Amino acid sequence: MIKNIFILLLSMGSILIFQSCALQGKNGNMRVVSIKKVVNENTPGYEICSSFTLEKKDIVKYFTLAEQVDGREFHSEAIILPCKYQGSININGSLLQWEVVAGGAGYLYNDKKINKQYLCKKNCCKIFQNLC
Repeated sequence: MIKNIFILLLSMGSILIFQSCALQGKNGNMRVVSIKKVVNENTPGYEICSSFTLEKKDIVKYFTLAEQVDGREFHSEAIILPCKYQGSININGSLLQWEVVAGGAGYLYNDKKINKQYLCKKNCCKIFQNLC
């Protein structure tokens, strides 16, 4: 009985360590360099933006959990509200610009080839309920 409990605890610990390492590997080389909130006050309903808050750590988590999607899916599902956070981020030594819009849409881009679009779905929405 004690042996079975020990094996169960060891198995659970191994799973937690594996999941932690997998998440660290995905965002371990990601650092938000700058962050700024932007609200378009010319858009009706912009007042909802007062409760939309993100920090640097949230941006790393967003790009770890959000799903990269193609342009067709992005344009059919993205909800763009009048508030967003934007800035720059260093990912694996590359400096990129980013945006995360209230409603769950996100972008990573630079002046060269990179132009990625993201949507906050499933696991992302569980963490960022104010985005979904």
